[in-house]
Amino acid sequence: MTPNVESEIKKIVARSFPTETVERQMLEKVFAALAKHQENFLRDLEKRIDAENCTEDWNKNFEVAVKFVKRGDTESVRGLLPVEVGTGFIFAEDTAAPLEESLNTRTKNFAPPEISFFVNASYSEIENFCAPKEYHGLFVSKDGTKKNFAYTLQRHERFIYHEKILFELAALYKIRRPIIFSPYARKAVDIKISGVTTSDFANRKIFDLLLTENNLQEKLQIGGLYWNVQIEEDELKSGGAVEEYFGADGNLIRYEYFHTFNNDENIFVLPAQPCENLNVEISGGERKFKIGYSSVLQECAYKKITLLDFEKNDAEFFTNDFPRPNDKLRLRTEGDVEKVLACFNATRAGKIFPANFESFNAKNFKPLPIYRREDKYFIAPETRLLGKVRNKPICVINFGGAGVFKIDYANFVIHYLEQNYPEFNWAGVES
Repeated sequence: MTPNVESEIKKIVARSFPTETVERQMLEKVFAALAKHQENFLRDLEKRIDAENCTEDWNKNFEVAVKFVKRGDTESVRGLLPVEVGTGFIFAEDTAAPLEESLNTRTKNFAPPEISFFVNASYSEIENFCAPKEYHGLFVSKDGTKKNFAYTLQRHERFIYHEKILFELAALYKIRRPIIFSPYARKAVDIKISGVTTSDFANRKIFDLLLTENNLQEKLQIGGLYWNVQIEEDELKSGGAVEEYFGADGNLIRYEYFHTFNNDENIFVLPAQPCENLNVEISGGERKFKIGYSSVLQECAYKKITLLDFEKNDAEFFTNDFPRPNDKLRLRTEGDVEKVLACFNATRAGKIFPANFESFNAKNFKPLPIYRREDKYFIAPETRLLGKVRNKPICVINFGGAGVFKIDYANFVIHYLEQNYPEFNWAGVES
């Protein structure tokens, strides 16, 4: 309460009670206490705002890298963690269970090797290699018995499933930069085998997919996906320090769940149960996560997500590079669009596939292929609803360059534009 306001209140009290009365004394004491409370409240609020991390800092720290590593190339995985999706083999004759269950097929003496397969081709060509097209392989048992088997390539989305946690994290921390660029996840396939069972496989001497004979020696890559994302499960018990204050919406917020980490660790906390508020305070080299709920919980389960350092000069990484947080909330002109595209064009991938504004409301153009529904990057439900609004203007982006990842990069950029600027319909074309 400012001195002027306090003085005015005293005058109002004096006019209401010209003589010194008990009522006047009571009112003066009440307003004096109120003034002190207001000063303390404003001081604490300013302190909390100063201590809490800002959106721009989270954007700067949110660096995600994905890398395809060939089988046996252990040198390349240093400092990275595998995106675990289980085996890439499906033995069709072992089970009539749904695909999700057959992927986890195990026997007492055998577990299919946990390697993954990827089609080395442009996104638009992947279906040309997949079922119903059939390939043939050779199996030789330990006792010398030979037999041929058939196999097909079947696309799967198990790598893409792991990405969802990053989009949940980005929504909570209000990240306004691209979240993840992972084209190999959209080219992953399983090998579905007919004529050989898991028991046969455990007794194998030779198991050959005959890649050369099937013209797959350059098209089927074997290895795994690795990224710099470490996910750990933990929980905080109720109790300990409690802070209470009224939020901007008038609801009482109780901070009962605290966790502190060193500030030099790039850590994010994702509560399992949606919280009313999550604030982060930085003080004395520590980062304190304060998870706010308006009601008491028995326990607060959460994921501790660490974005590990990675070699930024490694050209084999696919990253969500973005030179600066985007400060444009809405796009209105060609210049606005070009400003956003300039952030992409300054990155390594952007220099290979430069994106430039083409036109508004173009009618006769051939768009670049878009991802099928299962392969699309996650879009928030409220943004998806806005995307269905009819008669929105179309903004066309031209992508230059050439290569097997061109369509993937175009979809990566278009997704970011759709997520952040749903006032337009977005389409990509190529030079």
